[in-house]
Amino acid sequence: MSAPAQVVIVGGGYVGLDAYRALMRQLGEQVKRREVTITLINPVPYHTFHGFTGEGLGGLVPLTHTLTPLAPLIPHARFVQGQVTQVDLEARRVHVAQEDGAETWLPYDHLVLGIGSVDPLDQVPGLRAHGRRLKDSRDMHAFHAEVNGRFQARQPTTFNVIGGGYAGVEMAAALRERQQREGVGGEVHLLASGPVLETLGDRLAPLAAHARTSLRRAGVQVHEGERVTELVAAGAHASRFFPADLTLYAAGIAHTALPGTERLPRDARGRLLTDECMRVPGHANIWTGGDAARVRRPQRDEDCPVNALWAMKHGMCAGNNIGRSLKGQPLRPFAYRGLGQSASLGLGDGITELLGMRFTGPLAWVMRLAFFAWFMPSKAQGARVVADLLWRRPKAVRAAAVDTPSTVA
Repeated sequence: MSAPAQVVIVGGGYVGLDAYRALMRQLGEQVKRREVTITLINPVPYHTFHGFTGEGLGGLVPLTHTLTPLAPLIPHARFVQGQVTQVDLEARRVHVAQEDGAETWLPYDHLVLGIGSVDPLDQVPGLRAHGRRLKDSRDMHAFHAEVNGRFQARQPTTFNVIGGGYAGVEMAAALRERQQREGVGGEVHLLASGPVLETLGDRLAPLAAHARTSLRRAGVQVHEGERVTELVAAGAHASRFFPADLTLYAAGIAHTALPGTERLPRDARGRLLTDECMRVPGHANIWTGGDAARVRRPQRDEDCPVNALWAMKHGMCAGNNIGRSLKGQPLRPFAYRGLGQSASLGLGDGITELLGMRFTGPLAWVMRLAFFAWFMPSKAQGARVVADLLWRRPKAVRAAAVDTPSTVA
């Protein structure tokens, strides 16, 4: 009897979960017969759905409702909680320092690197010591606890939120809304190095304009063209000093190479390169996607956006192609073209682009809620979030979120 084919997935985020699911669709019977084994490695025992981080910080959704235990999501795989500390490309194995203190080498026939990205700690002076962060779920939990503590103590707080992209806009809106809803004093300053949501471009400029207007109407102090040069305990330095009690960094990402993978091909930003089938060029058994990778967008001369849905589709393509490879079938290129994008501007307000159509206001917010809840890894968790935001709110809030006429930008 031949040894089973071994697939190792590094990372329990969107890429890793959808690679597993695609593998099970392709090779479910073989996996159940142990002809193929799947191992998923992740430092923490849960998947964090970052789409509702703002609602968590805003006190609208319990943080636990955005966390889904990994093991039940991958019932036919082995889950290893730990950190990959070394990849041996020649021997085809990875070294794992497990949470329980054990260390082990795990062999692979196919390796999926769904390792995401990290905060640019070494690029922004003071960020490591004085900036609160969200990308690592453990940092997010720490900031969430700190914010909750201040609101529970009714302690007036001035927040600096750095970053004019989706994350920065959503966090600033959520924190300001919570201040007003709970009657706790303080200010929220949004510092953007360029225009707010400038990545939307000219075609979707009305959505950015709506976001800017909504933020200012809510009392967020929007500062565009303010590139932060240093963080200190008392605030942020840009063209002038912006004092704050807490500074949240939600701008920019960096990329790190797992030890042993340094010679894999990368772009100037440190992202792993991929071919059209999600393989790392020159390595037919190494696959990647999501934040960690530079993936070209089909039929466009640009890279794929960096967000959860694209990472899911990358993982799905990689998993499908691993299955096809193990079955001796030809690989299929990545073909997903995208659906749209969306952001919350507080309870009952948002912006959404869906297949080129633009929506603002309550309808956009409801569309985003439905879309995000559907794509959560657990439908039960998605239902809990919907209940949190619609049915567990006061009746007047539900009416504002659902029944108010919306606009199409």
